[in-house]
Amino acid sequence: MSNDNIGFNEFKHEFTNRIKRALDQTFASNKNTPEIIEPMKYSSLSKSKYIRSLLVYATGKALDIKPNLLDQPALAIELIHTYSLIHDDLPCMDDDDIRRGSPSCHVAYSESSAILAGDALQSLAFQILSEKKYKDISEAVYLKWINYLSRSIGCEGIAEGQYLDLSINNKSTELEYLNHIYSLKTSSLIKACIMMPAMLQKNLKSSELLKLEELGDILGISFQIKDDLLGYTSSSKVLGKTQNKDEIRNQPNYVHLLGLDLTVNKLEKNKIYIDKIMCDLNIENSSLHEISNYIFNRKF
Repeated sequence: MSNDNIGFNEFKHEFTNRIKRALDQTFASNKNTPEIIEPMKYSSLSKSKYIRSLLVYATGKALDIKPNLLDQPALAIELIHTYSLIHDDLPCMDDDDIRRGSPSCHVAYSESSAILAGDALQSLAFQILSEKKYKDISEAVYLKWINYLSRSIGCEGIAEGQYLDLSINNKSTELEYLNHIYSLKTSSLIKACIMMPAMLQKNLKSSELLKLEELGDILGISFQIKDDLLGYTSSSKVLGKTQNKDEIRNQPNYVHLLGLDLTVNKLEKNKIYIDKIMCDLNIENSSLHEISNYIFNRKF
């Protein structure tokens, strides 16, 4: 593991621009310029924070992986995330008309366009991820990437998490079950951001891989808890989406179950635990640690 001392703002600027360029090039590279590209591009480049792709590059930096070897998983994960948001906003799902401060995809275009754009983004992600581009990346790693990301978004990950999340509307639930939903719905992709770069580092011990996966799981749950908290403490204008949507839908969340103070306390405990994992892995001064802090301290 390495400790990199690059300033987080510099890191964030460099790699945000990197992923935006990659997205632009991806959407511009299709020779037939299909019309479906427009809603795909609209949602992918609409004021994203690019936290997940930044996590990919930050993990790679901490593990001494060259950034160019991470472009494919970073881009694939960003496309997958956008697809999940498009579908999440649909009237049959969370029914939200605002995303990242702009009209949601189904509002800007149409419901059918949003569904198909999401489907196309998911397909494009695996098309990009499966292309053999670098001799430094073995076929075995490409296959592991595809397998891990597939599980992260399917019936063992995001899809199941969203299914369970919708099933508890207007119902009481236990905190342990809510954690399970958050682990599937949010942590699954956060873990992929960390574990896919780790698959390129041959010198990692099995114990270190387990710690990295645990880090991803707790960070993902904390990300969702922070969203719960911001839904009660921030405005729709700042959030870029409808404030307190869970309360409107009578959707159980951390603040609903614990209250504001205990939710803040839970986040603080998670932060302490994540800091300990970072220290155990000797990456407490890395960009990965800084982006973890950013996730906990964000205002939207």
